[in-house]
Amino acid sequence: MLPAIVLVAEGLVVLWFLLFLTMITSIYLDGKDYGTAIRTSIEQAFLKHIRIFVVFGITTACLFTLAEAFELV
Repeated sequence: MLPAIVLVAEGLVVLWFLLFLTMITSIYLDGKDYGTAIRTSIEQAFLKHIRIFVVFGITTACLFTLAEAFELV
């Protein structure tokens, strides 16, 4: 019973993460109409690599969830 509860909780975390990404994407698309601003080098570096950060985060979360579900950890 406990593994089922954990899997449901992990599924809800994934759902929350997807909703969070949707919200962030919506905010980004709304802000595109405001024009361009001068960005610092840190902001430019972050924006260049954001896709890598998101893919790495989702992949890591999925791998840890599967490892925990199959008791590999």
